[in-house]
Amino acid sequence: MAAHYYSRFRYLLVISIVGVAVAPLSIHASHPASGQPEFVSVEPTYPKIDYSVVAEPEAVRRGEYMAQIGDCIACHTDSSVDSQAFAGGLSIKTSFGNFFTPNITPDKQTGIGSWSEADFLRAMREGIRADGSNSFPAFPYVYFNRMHDSDLKDIWAYLQAIPAVKKENQGNTLSFPLDIRFLQYGWKALFFYWDQGEFEVDPAHSDAWNRGAYLVQGPGHCSMCHTPLNVLGSAKKQHYLTGAPVEGYWAPDITSSGLATATRFQVADVFFKGTLINKAGNVRGPMAEVNHDSLQYLTREDSLAIAEYLKSVKSTQPKVSQSIRASQPHLKLGKQVYTNACSACHSSGAAGAPRITDSSAWNNRVQARPLDKLYQHAIGGYNNMPAKGACPSCSDNEIKAAVDYMLKTALTASQYKNFQHSLSASKPQSAGVNKPVSVKDEAK
Repeated sequence: MAAHYYSRFRYLLVISIVGVAVAPLSIHASHPASGQPEFVSVEPTYPKIDYSVVAEPEAVRRGEYMAQIGDCIACHTDSSVDSQAFAGGLSIKTSFGNFFTPNITPDKQTGIGSWSEADFLRAMREGIRADGSNSFPAFPYVYFNRMHDSDLKDIWAYLQAIPAVKKENQGNTLSFPLDIRFLQYGWKALFFYWDQGEFEVDPAHSDAWNRGAYLVQGPGHCSMCHTPLNVLGSAKKQHYLTGAPVEGYWAPDITSSGLATATRFQVADVFFKGTLINKAGNVRGPMAEVNHDSLQYLTREDSLAIAEYLKSVKSTQPKVSQSIRASQPHLKLGKQVYTNACSACHSSGAAGAPRITDSSAWNNRVQARPLDKLYQHAIGGYNNMPAKGACPSCSDNEIKAAVDYMLKTALTASQYKNFQHSLSASKPQSAGVNKPVSVKDEAK
């Protein structure tokens, strides 16, 4: 899901394929709402449509809804300068240069007013612009090509009905040879051509399931943020929707494994109420943007369809959980869980997670709450951290081992000694809650 949900900056390597340098800069745009919500001053607003004067009012209404699900407004509006909706100009900074999103209003000189419907369909289905050049996969045509022609035509009708905004497009500032669009054919040959095509209904599943699958795989493009990418910017399909880092946040596992503790109604409520499952706190970061710009507009029927589909998805978990051996010393087990999963945020402080090197932050936490509460937060989710973080298939004991390892590693010797002393002086902990393991205990 777009910048949105799905705001994702991927700074990919320049590689050589058959002697041709291909740089598939797969980047998803982001505006201020996707980073630190407290700094947001302007959020994009959908333009008002006078349906009494448009030629096909029902098609335009349907198109507006599909554009909302696709979160087009997030990437094609520069909210940092209070720009008009869909007028483009959003800057996407990368280590290779800057991308600037295009104006998609119906202005004939600076927007897509001179395009034909066929031009638009080709862009959405093949990633080919009206001038015949390739789009970069920062534009999610890889997902939009799954959409039905009728929905794409409705979006086209909507974009022709919004106010035309005369705003010149800014050229990308990519360095050579990354600015050569022709080279994108190499990326498409590897990751797109063999897998493109309109969504096909699976008769083995219900109408609701198929609707949810269509919305997730097509206009919603949830995989763009919730699926790990390979070094060339293509989704690792075997790990579909198992979670990935996004702009300093963790886009959680939204497969049947990651959503095991939630009903489909609770999953759907995330979109409308802005609260995480398990009552783990408010939705923040890129997903908060997605809810504001896109998912809050879903019908209840569609939100439940999405939830039904997601709760049925079964994917191969990354090595995060596959390589963990439970039959090993407690702290060694915790270190393995931390290295494979928790380090994604706790090594850098992403999403507000306390760095494992920040002894003061960890000491404040153990002084402010009992150990069993830290375990509860790690297992059930808390604030920006989803339930069990990046390892939803880990057992409760493995998560507790990771917490114990992080405490032992983060706290100074004196802080850890005081922490253990406070535990010994406190009341016995709840049954099933682990006591932190000391170095002496670990050696046994």
